[in-house]
Amino acid sequence: MTGSVGAPAERLEGREKVGGAARYAAEYRFPGRAQAWPVPAAVARGRVTGVDTADALAVPGVLAVLTHENAPRLAEADDPTLAVLQSPRVPHRGWFVALVVAETLEAARAGAAAVRVTYATEEHDVALSASHPGLYVPEEVNGGYPAVRGQGDPEEAFGSSAARVDVAYRVPPLHNHPMEPHTSTARWDDDRLTVHTSCQGTGVVRAVLAALFGTPKERIVVTSEHVGGGFGSKGTPRPDVVLAAMAARQTGRAVTVALPRRFLPTVVGHRAPTLQRVRLGAGADGRLTSLIHEATTYTSRIKEFVEQAAVPARVMYAAPHSRTEHRVTALDV
Repeated sequence: MTGSVGAPAERLEGREKVGGAARYAAEYRFPGRAQAWPVPAAVARGRVTGVDTADALAVPGVLAVLTHENAPRLAEADDPTLAVLQSPRVPHRGWFVALVVAETLEAARAGAAAVRVTYATEEHDVALSASHPGLYVPEEVNGGYPAVRGQGDPEEAFGSSAARVDVAYRVPPLHNHPMEPHTSTARWDDDRLTVHTSCQGTGVVRAVLAALFGTPKERIVVTSEHVGGGFGSKGTPRPDVVLAAMAARQTGRAVTVALPRRFLPTVVGHRAPTLQRVRLGAGADGRLTSLIHEATTYTSRIKEFVEQAAVPARVMYAAPHSRTEHRVTALDV
């Protein structure tokens, strides 16, 4: 029986976490800190035609309601998903159309429930199918890999193989639900911005905020002391960090935006569903002669992101004839 390999190491943050002393993004209690609760769009595609905030502002403790009509203007974002409250456009259900800032989380939530939004709806498309007329082959997929790669003549090799497998799979969408939802606390001191965030990419957050708010990076401090899980969804900034900085600038208060868990499936990215067809051909000796892996998926209309579903097959199996290909269509997601 093999014994242990290596020596045990004590986690640097272990005692803090076990003892409850570790601070996460929502736990930075600046004096006068306010809480914010976003309002998601209730339609799949369209435009906001009106936002009635009177009842929300009447809720005790509510400080402000930000909408596309009064929110601070941002510079154009490289990532369109961060252009929150900048226009009446609703690209998908769940897109944030308002943000309620209040003295307490309870007041912010009650205020958000009191916001009345009207829409002009448009025809939407959220259904993925292998015959969708909008399917195309992208230049690359997640990770910068080419969408198509092949060698030899896989179709001919498959047809002449002694043994053949031809199967189709439908893989459902997978959503990121870390223990700590995406959260940011922001405070402005004159023209200096301090942000405590759950995002792992503090340098990226700093650069993005500098660009969006027109503030030199040297005047922005971003910390991420602890991250309560991410599952791939906290490597880049999400709307919470932008909303927190916007609300803090608008109100002159430190503001925390902790995205409610039920909002995560629509605003922090997810692994899109895929339709996959795998064909394997082998000789009588059991060795692969042909591998064909085709993956079909969707992306958002506002930002292309294509899951690299067929990429692993390129390196996991040796076949002299192979083709791996991705197709994608842009939907209202």
